Amino acid sequence: MERFDVIVVGAGPAGSTAARECAARGLATLLLDKDAFPRDKPCGGGVNVRAAALLPFDLAPVVERAISAIRFTVRQGAGFTRTSAQPLTYMTQRRRLDAYLVERAVASGATLRDGTPVRGVDRRPSHVLVRTDRRAYEGRSLVVADGANGPTARLAGLSTRHRMGVGLEGNVTPASAVPPDWQQTMGLDLGDVPEGYGWLFPKGDHVNIGVAGFGPVGTLLRGRLVRLTASYGYDPKRLWGLRGFRLPMRAGGTTLASGNVLAVGDAAGLLDPITGEGIYAAIWSGRAAAYHLAAYLSGDAGDLRGYEQEVRANLFPQLDVAERWHDVSQLSQATFARLIERSPRAWNLVCRILRGEDTYAGFSRRHRGVAGFVTVLSRLRRLRPGFATAD
Repeated sequence: MERFDVIVVGAGPAGSTAARECAARGLATLLLDKDAFPRDKPCGGGVNVRAAALLPFDLAPVVERAISAIRFTVRQGAGFTRTSAQPLTYMTQRRRLDAYLVERAVASGATLRDGTPVRGVDRRPSHVLVRTDRRAYEGRSLVVADGANGPTARLAGLSTRHRMGVGLEGNVTPASAVPPDWQQTMGLDLGDVPEGYGWLFPKGDHVNIGVAGFGPVGTLLRGRLVRLTASYGYDPKRLWGLRGFRLPMRAGGTTLASGNVLAVGDAAGLLDPITGEGIYAAIWSGRAAAYHLAAYLSGDAGDLRGYEQEVRANLFPQLDVAERWHDVSQLSQATFARLIERSPRAWNLVCRILRGEDTYAGFSRRHRGVAGFVTVLSRLRRLRPGFATAD
């Protein structure tokens, strides 16, 4: 039986980051994934600048476009474009991005076993046994990184509760090339999907178009995607690669660490409530996990509770503020869009957050009056959903 210090299950951005950071610290690290790499994953593939800045290497080899402008529309109506002097988001394809991150983990010393689904987990005080179809592996610790749909948290007895959103995406390959208007611009359509939005993300030779939201929206998404695709000037019949996916947002009662097991990324429900983006928190939590795993395995910490404490102290406040902002934005998506259109300060804040120069919580600390007003409106919306959804 092969033995490791750390077994990471799931080779997305959270898992590959945790594996790379653990291996770089000299820990014997195994990275498992049920799929053979390179593999694709339903996701728009946008990596904002603040997420990319967490990595100690350049994403240029897998970046297909650098986005510096956003075209906003409300229910496919007349729109407006706001532009930044610096990039805001990098467009990638998850097939290439995830493979690249895994390559960096392996280059740092991690052992990869892809095409290896996990069938069982036996937790013991001193170690964890992970069973696959082919063999069992023993690890002194376990990182759950197989996302919202993965079985590992349940198999390991880790309690996770998520509020699930759902999305649907497809792609269109233009007859010639991606139009000039979309070369460095992405589209965001607000107000058509309850608790969500639609998007157009330009890639190297095609555009990715999708819709996502929370609540009972699953039956709506196909019609909304067709309508959105047509509004962007493309024939919905030319959509290819249609895929649905789930968006996990943490709920009360979720346990992030227990004994020698911890959860990162989507498996922990660390999703930005405003953007629906999870790559930043995936990389952030993967790095934090490696730090606490090293302390635990060296004997400097008795367990992995320090990881959960760090997430709750440093990441949860950001997500909590973002959730309140999301609540308020849903009161009127049209008003939210007008604010972005007419207020340079509002647009500047959006840019600063996407670039990592500011945070939701940082803004709230500096503007306590605004933050208090947002909190009150958020509570009202949760008490009176009918009032809150009126536009």
